[in-house]
Amino acid sequence: MHNLIAHALIQNEKGEILIIKRTLIKRGKMNYEGGRWDIPGGTVEPMEFPSDTAIRETKEEVGLNIKILTIIFEKSIRDKVKKAVFTTLIYRGDVIGNTDIVLDLEEHDEYRWVKPKEILEMDNNLLVSYMKELIQQL
Repeated sequence: MHNLIAHALIQNEKGEILIIKRTLIKRGKMNYEGGRWDIPGGTVEPMEFPSDTAIRETKEEVGLNIKILTIIFEKSIRDKVKKAVFTTLIYRGDVIGNTDIVLDLEEHDEYRWVKPKEILEMDNNLLVSYMKELIQQL
C-alpha cells in the first residue's frame, strides 16, 4: 500500500514560514505526531492531484487560498508495521488575497510565523519528522 501526503510551505514577505501545531487529539483519537509543529497539508484523496491536496488542505487548516509555485521536497518512508510506504511531497505556495489565519481547531491549536533559522534551532521533539530536513534544503 502506498500513501501520498502533500503539504504547502508558505512564507510571508519577511521570509518567515507559517507553522501550525498539531492537536494532541483529533476527532476523538490520538493525532499522529500530535503536539508537534508542521506545515499545512494532508492525505491525497483518490483521483486528486497532490498539488490540489496542498491547496485544499491549506484552505481547510488555516483558511488561506494559495497558488502552487513548485515542488520543493520529497521524502518516502517504509512503515513495516503498517506494511505501507508513505511519500510526502511539499510545494512552495503563495497566498492569494486575504492573509488572515483561521485555524481548524480540530487539527491544530496554534500557529506561528518563524524564520527558517528558528526552526533549525527548535528541539526535534517539537517538530514533525521531516521539518528540519526540509528547511535545510531551502
